[in-house]
Amino acid sequence: MVGTAPMSRNSCARLNRPSHCAALHQLVLGPGLRATVLSSVAGPGTLCSAQAQAGGAWSQWSLIDICDGDFWVSGPFSQRVLLTLEEKKVPYKMHLINVSDKPQWFLEASLEGKVPVIKFDDKWIPDSDVIVGLIEEKYPNPPLSPPPEVASVGSKIFPSFVKFLKSKDPSDGSEKALLDELKALDKHLTFEGPYINGENICAVDLSLAPKLYHLDVALGHFKGWKIPESLTHVNNYMKLLFSRESFVKTKAAKEHVIAGWEPKVNA
Repeated sequence: MVGTAPMSRNSCARLNRPSHCAALHQLVLGPGLRATVLSSVAGPGTLCSAQAQAGGAWSQWSLIDICDGDFWVSGPFSQRVLLTLEEKKVPYKMHLINVSDKPQWFLEASLEGKVPVIKFDDKWIPDSDVIVGLIEEKYPNPPLSPPPEVASVGSKIFPSFVKFLKSKDPSDGSEKALLDELKALDKHLTFEGPYINGENICAVDLSLAPKLYHLDVALGHFKGWKIPESLTHVNNYMKLLFSRESFVKTKAAKEHVIAGWEPKVNA
C-alpha cells in the first residue's frame, strides 16, 4: 500500500505557473463499489503522482486535497476518511491534479463546493460521516462503528477550538468553552479509556484525532496555548492517537496546518 506521507521532490513535477494543486486519491475498494471523495485545503502547488498496485476487479475512490510545495496537505475531515481506510487496510492510489483550472467533472461533482464529497451508486454525497459509514458498510472488519452511547463524545471540541482560535476578545468565554469540552473528554477517558470505546479504536477516535492535531498545532502557534497538563488522560490519548501508523502516514506537516489556518485567524 502506498502511504500518504509527504512526497519527495523526486515524485513531483513542478507546474509551469503558480497554481493550486489537489491530490486525487483513487482508492481501490474492490468489486461493485464506485466512489469519489473531494476535499480542499488552500496552498500553492505541484503536480505529483504515486501509485499502488491492486489485483483483480476494482473500483476507485478519489480524494482531493490541495498540495503545498512538495507536500500533500490533509484537512481534518479528509484525513478522517484516510484514517478509516488505513485502519481497515483498504489499498488506494494517489494522484495530484491542478485545480486552479478546475475540470468540468469536478464542478459537476461539487456544485455547492462542499467537501469531502463521495460518488456512490452514481450519486454525489457530501459529509465525511456518510463517507466513513459507507466504508464501514462495505468493509466491516475490523469494526469501527461506535456504540450509540459514545458516538457523540468530543463532538463539540472542534467548533469550540475554531471559535477560540479566531477570537480576538479574551473575555468572550471561548477559551473556557473549549476547556470545558476538553475536561468532559478527560473525564470520559478516565473511566472508559484509553480510547473512546475502551481498548479498541473506533470511528469516534478517527474523527477526533485530526481535529485534536489541528487544535494542538494551531493554538500552540497562534496563541501560545496548550492543553493543560492536568488533563492527563486527554494528553495521553493524543499521544496514543498520534503515534498510530495510520496517523503518521496521513497527517499534514505542522507548517502546512499553520498555513491553512492563517487566513482564518487573520480574517
